Amino acid sequence: MKYFTRFIFGAILLSVSATSQAALVLGFSPSSQTVSVGSSLGVDLTISGLGNFAPDSLGAFDVDVLFDNSILGFTGAIYGDPVLGDQLDLFSLGSFTGTTHTPGAGAVNLFQLSFDTVSDLDTMQADSFTLATLTFDALAIGSSSLNFGSITLSDAIGGALTANTAPGQVNVVPIPAAIWLFGTALLALVGLSRRRKVA
Repeated sequence: MKYFTRFIFGAILLSVSATSQAALVLGFSPSSQTVSVGSSLGVDLTISGLGNFAPDSLGAFDVDVLFDNSILGFTGAIYGDPVLGDQLDLFSLGSFTGTTHTPGAGAVNLFQLSFDTVSDLDTMQADSFTLATLTFDALAIGSSSLNFGSITLSDAIGGALTANTAPGQVNVVPIPAAIWLFGTALLALVGLSRRRKVA
């Protein structure tokens, strides 16, 4: 009985310590997508593994996202989660954000610093959410990975956080043949209607 009690107590301690040391993960959603050349696409930069309405919360991030600029063209970023709202601006007090991208370069830097209090971030921030939604134009047929360059994450009091990373993938394919056929048929109909009007 004594060993059984120790075993149960040890198992509880292990599960608690494993939960409290759950690794943060920085990734993309969707992790993989296929789009047609000439179209626009959105990719969410996400974080998971934070405390669920408890420490550790995220107070700031400074992240470089890398991509193939011959296949994707960066067009913009919107900070915050589309469903949960901006988890670094819980009361719309504002936050300091910055997006840096050099046209023609295959990297974009995203930065956000929360103005919310430590207590608010620790007790009201979700454990997983979207940091920002990045938009791209599909420029050419091919495949581009989405990776991370420099990453700096800090908790509500400014302490460093570390995270595992999960890269993403965007496949750009030709415009489907059915669309070409539809477009050709539509042009033929327009041409026929113009001929009838002239005659």
